[in-house]
Amino acid sequence: MEPETGEKTPQAEESKISSAEQAPPNEEPIILKKLYPHAKQDLDALFPDPNLKKLLKDLVHTRQKNERFLKRVNLGVFHPEEGGESSETP
Repeated sequence: MEPETGEKTPQAEESKISSAEQAPPNEEPIILKKLYPHAKQDLDALFPDPNLKKLLKDLVHTRQKNERFLKRVNLGVFHPEEGGESSETP
């Protein structure tokens, strides 16, 4: 019984590894110069690590979402008093 159990474990590990390798499809490279056009330095040379580039890309997208949200709040489209709990609840 032990050899059979030992055989199943490596196969399961191999399938996890192969699925992890297949997870990231061919993504187009992140070009920081396009994301940060006003930067005074070459950010692609400054941050060559792909994980750090992804973090900086996510930062740009989060900033854009926040700006859109704040515009909606300032224009009166979003009213937090209507949808959530009010402070006057006993």
